[in-house]
Amino acid sequence: MTKCPFCREQIPDDSWYCDQCGKELKWCPECRQPKRGTECAACGETLISSPTTQAAPAVKSSSDVAAKNGISHLEGNGWKLMLVEGEFGRTGGIWDELSTIRYVSGTHGRLRKNGISWEIMDCGSTNGTFINGVRLEPGQWSVIKSGDIIKIATVKFNVN
Repeated sequence: MTKCPFCREQIPDDSWYCDQCGKELKWCPECRQPKRGTECAACGETLISSPTTQAAPAVKSSSDVAAKNGISHLEGNGWKLMLVEGEFGRTGGIWDELSTIRYVSGTHGRLRKNGISWEIMDCGSTNGTFINGVRLEPGQWSVIKSGDIIKIATVKFNVN
């Protein structure tokens, strides 16, 4: 375990994002520790985006999928998650970005387009899905609109 340089919480050594605050970690290839900034203050090495010198694995980007559908997105924690229909959670789905947040359930929720509206549903997650601070009832669809604040477990997003 190591400490996130942003929120100081304990996180697994192989993390690319902090499980607590969601920030992307930059690693010193020499010291093998996550750091802030672009260069390691201890040794001067340029920080890299993954804990190894290998390139990050290619993953399907939610923005690539949404390019065909267009519409809107959720924005927060440095991420821009496009609204596309499907399941989301830690084990996969429409937003690969959530796979690094341990408080997100495996299959956390679903998103769908209903006419001109977007709707979100919690799939019985442990830590809940919220719209503007109100926890959603599992299995019930709720309309989301521009300006809403969506919280998926511990991660908050603005609907844009």
